[in-house]
Amino acid sequence: MKIFTKDCCDSLLKYVGDKDQRINYVGEVFDSTDFKYLNIETKYELPENIALEPTADKDYENSVKIFEALKNLDRVQANDKRLWVTLTHTCFFEYTQKRWNISNSDSDNTLIRRFHFEGSSLEARMRNSISRLWWAAKLTFDKSRTDNFELTKLLWSRQDIYQNIVERSYGTYDSVVKGFLEFYSANPQLKEDQLRRLFTALNSVGGVKLLSAHTENEIKSTLKELATYYKITIAA
Repeated sequence: MKIFTKDCCDSLLKYVGDKDQRINYVGEVFDSTDFKYLNIETKYELPENIALEPTADKDYENSVKIFEALKNLDRVQANDKRLWVTLTHTCFFEYTQKRWNISNSDSDNTLIRRFHFEGSSLEARMRNSISRLWWAAKLTFDKSRTDNFELTKLLWSRQDIYQNIVERSYGTYDSVVKGFLEFYSANPQLKEDQLRRLFTALNSVGGVKLLSAHTENEIKSTLKELATYYKITIAA
């Protein structure tokens, strides 16, 4: 599989603000003569029959598919915008269109978030239409479990959980993500406002403690302490 050059990605980004070129984003395919690929083959391979269903309730299944297809990516490769911009403008162009209901009325920001890979690495990777699926599985995949994707399914089970875990700075740490999800698994009765308070509190803890150095069990212990402090009833 070949991927775009950096110059190609930069050229396509300019399409968003060009009223004559912007129409490409609402066509059946993204028809551009500006597609330029690296002259070398990558080790990235996608199954020919891979298909994603463009609805929110299929994010979990799509996440597993993309992760399995690109399981061998390391973290540096998975932050390479050339890969994700290639995928959203070629084989997953139609998926991205339909998943986000792209139309002429969409803002430039919407097109940049879903088709491109701009901004901080955390923001970019969790908003690009395809990289968000891969990273959600990467952060939650656990080969020690009977179901390796048990936590991945839990992450996608509620939109507020997904947003508050992976779109915060501590969302880059596997142990924090898994620790929080295991805590929630034991306390599914928690309401949105209670979870929001815990998310915010944990974020504050991260300002004085190095959360990345904490184990999953330490994260769960911290969350139990926070729940006690805020008088939130949880399982023992």
